[in-house]
Amino acid sequence: MKRVLVKFYKKGDARFLSHRETMRALERALRRSGVALVFTEGYNPRLRMSFSPALPLGVAAEAEYLEVSVGEEPDLQAARESMDRSLPLGLGIVSMQVLPPHMPRLSRWTRYGLYRVEADGSRFHLALRLSGEGEGRLKEALVRLGEYLRRDLQGGEVTRVGIYASREEVAEEVAGPLYLYRGREGELEVMQGGHKE
Repeated sequence: MKRVLVKFYKKGDARFLSHRETMRALERALRRSGVALVFTEGYNPRLRMSFSPALPLGVAAEAEYLEVSVGEEPDLQAARESMDRSLPLGLGIVSMQVLPPHMPRLSRWTRYGLYRVEADGSRFHLALRLSGEGEGRLKEALVRLGEYLRRDLQGGEVTRVGIYASREEVAEEVAGPLYLYRGREGELEVMQGGHKE
């Protein structure tokens, strides 16, 4: 049994699909792709797959992930093209890769989300922890960021641009200031991104 990591985007009207609707659309596309999928055993077999943490409704994404178990090495190019044809407008496959056996499962490394917030002609980068009790929600983080910046971010466009294992990885992706929301305290930590443009 092998694991395939599927990287996909969600934009346009597709950002209004719920997490469950997105999962169903991707599962249907996988079933039509011809990949030798692996199912759980028991009375109600299901695909052995897992998704990155759910996006709030209305938030676009450039790099979401789906991990699925397969019975044999797939033709990734053909599977990607087939999935793209089966997905609704606004959902699309960025890449597919067979994971090495030592690679941790998706749920073990999806710890931080990086969001691009665009409002009034300005762009800000906000990060928050995706797992753990009391870590806070994106809505709370946006309110706190608006208060801190003394800007109205309501009606701004929010895109999750990536998911990372550590805050250091997040900082490497950003040029300029990065606002890390600490949900337990309800506070923002201002970090300097390490990416050079």
